[in-house]
Amino acid sequence: MILYHYITKGNTALSEGILSLAANPQADLSYYYKRTGGETTHEGVVKWMESCFKGRSRAIRGFSEPIQWTEKSEKMFKDFIEKADLFAIDVSALEADGFVEGVYVSPALRPNLDKKLLKDVDEVLVKLNSINEIDTSPVDWTVCDEKLGLRFSVVPYYLIVVKGGIIPPRYIRKEN
Repeated sequence: MILYHYITKGNTALSEGILSLAANPQADLSYYYKRTGGETTHEGVVKWMESCFKGRSRAIRGFSEPIQWTEKSEKMFKDFIEKADLFAIDVSALEADGFVEGVYVSPALRPNLDKKLLKDVDEVLVKLNSINEIDTSPVDWTVCDEKLGLRFSVVPYYLIVVKGGIIPPRYIRKEN
């Protein structure tokens, strides 16, 4: 089973692996400031992530296929994709070698239908029993609309909690 992950160009993934937030003290934390209630240090953000669930800070996001933008999402995705390297992660091999501690799905939210969601919620995570529950059917990228201001929450993605917080280079390949 393959999942896809994006990392800003100029990364060290092929030599050092894909790093989770916990394993990357130089990570850009600005995305998390609002979500954490004001944590601005690496240690503070990691602590907040761990309060969400054990292993959250060692999790790495993966999509079941590469991102595809449409007219409604071009401004949101095109620049992101062009500035990143796309990596394929061999999740089956990672699990076979004992690196997978858990897997979560963030199911696609439907902003107009999911009325019970709290304001500003952009991620709902559901623990899966195993990687075998990862849905690899085609993703409907047409629901992504920059007017909603929600980049990834309207499509499903997965969080793989990795032992040590690093996916070693032997489990990844660069796609672009």
